[in-house]
Amino acid sequence: MRSWPDDLLESLREILWCQWAALGAFLSVDPARGSVVDPEALVVATCAFGRSDARLFDEAMDWISLNHGVLKPWRLKRISRTFGTDVQRTLGAVLEYISDYIGENLFQGVRDEAGDSLESGRSEPGEALFLSENIRDYEKKRSADPVFESWSLLRGTPRMRGHSGAPDLDNPANLMLRLRHYYGTATRADVMTYLLTAGSGSSNSIASKLKYNQKGVYDALEEMYRSGAVNKYGGVKSANYWVNPDEAARTFGLKGTLPAFCVWPDIYYAYFLVISDFSAHRDEYDDDFLSAERMRDLTLEVVPLLRNAYEALAQLTVPDVKRQVGNEHKNNLIQYLKKVIGELREVTCS
Repeated sequence: MRSWPDDLLESLREILWCQWAALGAFLSVDPARGSVVDPEALVVATCAFGRSDARLFDEAMDWISLNHGVLKPWRLKRISRTFGTDVQRTLGAVLEYISDYIGENLFQGVRDEAGDSLESGRSEPGEALFLSENIRDYEKKRSADPVFESWSLLRGTPRMRGHSGAPDLDNPANLMLRLRHYYGTATRADVMTYLLTAGSGSSNSIASKLKYNQKGVYDALEEMYRSGAVNKYGGVKSANYWVNPDEAARTFGLKGTLPAFCVWPDIYYAYFLVISDFSAHRDEYDDDFLSAERMRDLTLEVVPLLRNAYEALAQLTVPDVKRQVGNEHKNNLIQYLKKVIGELREVTCS
C-alpha cells in the first residue's frame, strides 16, 4: 500500500524530470518552462530523491558528464551541506565517477568536503544506493561499481548513454544559465536572474534566496548599480535594488513572459526533511501520539521554508500548530505539503 511520503516523492520526481528535461537530459517528458531551474539545487535534490528512480539518476549523471562546466562547485557545496552526510556522500560518489569517466579532475573541493563529511558521519558500510535494491543483490548476483562502493554505496555500473544535450537557452526556465552565458560564472548572473524574476531585494535577502555569500551579492549589486544596470534606494545597510524588467529583457534578448522564481534549495530541503524523517522513524509514525509530535515539530520547520520560497505559496493557508491537537498535526501538514507541490508542479511543468 502506498504511503503519503510515496505520494509526495512521486510528485517531486515529476518536477525533477521536467527540470532535467529543460536542461537537456534525455527524458521523454515535456521540459519545464514556467519557473527558473536552479541547476545546483537540482543536482543535489537528485542525489537526495533520485535514489528511488535509477533512470532519472543515471540520466542526470549523463547530463553532468557533458555539461559540468555550467555548474558552480561552491554552490554545490553550500546547498549539499544543508542536506547532510548521506546526500553529500551521494554527491561525492556521483562527481568522482564522472571525473573518472571523462578523465578530468572535476569538483575536487566538493568531493573533498563530501569525503570529510563521510568520515565524520555514521554511514552504514555497503548501503544499496537505490532504495528498491538490497545489499544481498550485490553479495549474491552483482558486482558493485568500485567508485560508488568506495563511498559506501552499492550499485551496478551507471548507464551513461551520452544522449544528453546542452540546455536550450531560449527556454524561459533556463534563464539562470542564459545569464551565466552572458555574464560568465560571476555572481552577477544569478543576482540578475533574481531581480528579473522575483523583483527587488536587499543584498542580504537576495543572498539568502540564492544561497550566496552576502558580501559577494552586495559587491555584484554595487558593480551593476554603478554601470546603470541596476537601480537602488536607501543607505548602505538598508539599500534595496531592482531593475526595469522591460529594459533588462531587451538587453538580454528575452521575449515573452519571464519565468517565476522559486527558492528550490529550500523547497527541496523542506520535503527532504519530512520524507527522510518518516524513513528514519517509521515505528514512531505507526503511533498516533508520537507521529503527531513529530509532525508538529516538522510543521514549525518546513512551513517557513516553503512560504518564503515562491510568491504563490505565501497565499496558502498554513497549519496552525497552536490550534491543532492530535492527528490534526499530521493530517494538516500532509494536506499542506500536497497543496504546495501542486502549486509548484503547476508553475513548473504545465
